[in-house]
Amino acid sequence: MASGVRGLRTALARLRLLPARLNEARTEALREWATALEKTAKELAPKRSGDLERSIQARVNASSGKAWVEIAPGKTREYAYYVEKGTSKMADQPFLGPAAQIHRRSGERALRRATPRFLGRL
Repeated sequence: MASGVRGLRTALARLRLLPARLNEARTEALREWATALEKTAKELAPKRSGDLERSIQARVNASSGKAWVEIAPGKTREYAYYVEKGTSKMADQPFLGPAAQIHRRSGERALRRATPRFLGRL
């Protein structure tokens, strides 16, 4: 009987760890996805001076569970918009949109890979 109670306490203690471990798995998956998207966007970006490529940044907010890739604030951000969408004098050269399309499902796969690693440590 005593071992049954001890087993129950252990199970309850492990269940209490579950939300934190799932959050860790989610954060790792978001980082993996955002990094892959950033890399692809940099590969696809036109490389005239290299400023555009250097301004592409991946961001992850672990507390909110959000990740994104952005162009760093400054002059390059406006330029990136014109490159992505084109102007009346310049054809579009999309790089962020195609990178997002390439990685649209990779976040789900990253989460599937990360979850067993973190849950296995319970």
